[in-house]
Amino acid sequence: MRIFKALLKMEFLLTKRQLANLIMAIGMPVAFFLFFSGFMGEGLTKAIEAIYVRNYMITMAGFSSLSFAFFTFPFSMKDDQLSNRMQLLRHSPVPMWQYYLAKIIRILFYYCLAITVVFLTGHILRQVSMPIEQWMQSFLLLLGGATCFIPFGLLVSYFKNTELMSMVANICYMSLAVLGGMWMPITMFPKWLQGLSKLTPTYHLTQVILSPFANSFAGFSLIILIGYGIIMLVIAYLLSQKRHSI
Repeated sequence: MRIFKALLKMEFLLTKRQLANLIMAIGMPVAFFLFFSGFMGEGLTKAIEAIYVRNYMITMAGFSSLSFAFFTFPFSMKDDQLSNRMQLLRHSPVPMWQYYLAKIIRILFYYCLAITVVFLTGHILRQVSMPIEQWMQSFLLLLGGATCFIPFGLLVSYFKNTELMSMVANICYMSLAVLGGMWMPITMFPKWLQGLSKLTPTYHLTQVILSPFANSFAGFSLIILIGYGIIMLVIAYLLSQKRHSI
């Protein structure tokens, strides 16, 4: 337990060193939310406008959280590889599961922070209001749904150099966010693109995190989302085994 606490302490020391990146990852979606929600209700009734702003707040909280899965997590792993820290840990008595768990706890902390900041911004600056149960449901669904994307970040960390990692992470992050309906409803897309959108994990994340306001819970989308996470985790495991066998 003492070793695990030391690993956690190291992760949160890294948070202090990378504070600017943390602020950017949360601040950019908050800025997008404030900008686009400012004219989202043009031509709509107050009731419809409130629904649009609420939904956009929730999807922007998801968008902010995913940046930690696609950037913070894999680049933290890559830094440990380049500094030989991971190699030293593999040849030490420290169980590797504790190393990965410490990384994941750090990302979950970032998720909670991002969701809280976006929610507070929506409530204070855009007067988003809903029962406490829906706030809590949305928070937990965002936290659980975004966790399914951590294996995607693990896969990104297997690219050989940081330039390629950055390019792949940016393409995946932005394209999945737009295609999945996190920036705009997919009903605004052409029919053929809507079909493609429904295959993305971010589409199913959007369905899950907005399900507290629908007539029924998006159970099928949750299963698909978990399935994506498991598949990415299996691929990452196979790549890891192949790398260590060379």
